[in-house]
Amino acid sequence: MTYSIGDIVTRRSYNSDQYFKIEKIKGDFAILRSVKTRLMADAPINDLIKITNISLRQLHKELLLESIDYLKRHQRDIILNGLQMRQNKAEGVYREKVSRVLHLDGDQDYLKISLQNYNNLQIKARGFYISEEGQSEKVLECLKSYKPDILVITGHDGIYDGETYHTSNYFVKSVEIARNYENNLDELVIFAGACQSDYEKLIESGANFASSPAGKLIHFLDPILIVEKIAFTSIREVVKVKDVVKNTITGEGGIGGIETRGKLRLYYP
Repeated sequence: MTYSIGDIVTRRSYNSDQYFKIEKIKGDFAILRSVKTRLMADAPINDLIKITNISLRQLHKELLLESIDYLKRHQRDIILNGLQMRQNKAEGVYREKVSRVLHLDGDQDYLKISLQNYNNLQIKARGFYISEEGQSEKVLECLKSYKPDILVITGHDGIYDGETYHTSNYFVKSVEIARNYENNLDELVIFAGACQSDYEKLIESGANFASSPAGKLIHFLDPILIVEKIAFTSIREVVKVKDVVKNTITGEGGIGGIETRGKLRLYYP
């Protein structure tokens, strides 16, 4: 069987546990991007099974519906906050000034779904599709143009040869540039990383939150849930890292970070 870039496949050696899109083909190996998690992997061509009865568009539609359902079931406080905010506005009391988010993503399809979910959470977000290796060249320009309160740098990642990261070094370089632009950890809150990313280096380079301290696969929605927690916590409060982790789908071992102040401000009238 022949394979092409963009084909949907699974891996025999992993009992077809995930759907992947073929990113590149190098000789007898393929570089893969997971459709549901932020994992990048490599696999021998003869380990692949081509999936022809479902399209990438269908899978992404399912992913969007799944994420919306998750937010409805787990983020009721945000919906309630939104209602309360409108009531307060009518009464002429304090209103909420929600943070601005800049999201750089190495996956164009994930970015589209992410922006829809930011909107569902009433978070002002601007997103740009930039390949992981190109993010460090664009991050400073984007920061200067948009001046965000929260920066997300993500895409896909993974470990091959047992010790080498696919894209962690690109994320680290981008974080270093962003932190040099704004060195105050509370002024610019940064999340960086993807599945199995080099957590220690990302934190050392200046990220507030990063993946993946235990090398776990993170869900595509996890960065958004981190943003949600920071964006809707008062600037008067320091967010406990454990609370941020609990607010994600992957949970312990998938995300870690350092104590950070919330970004929500109130204004009057």
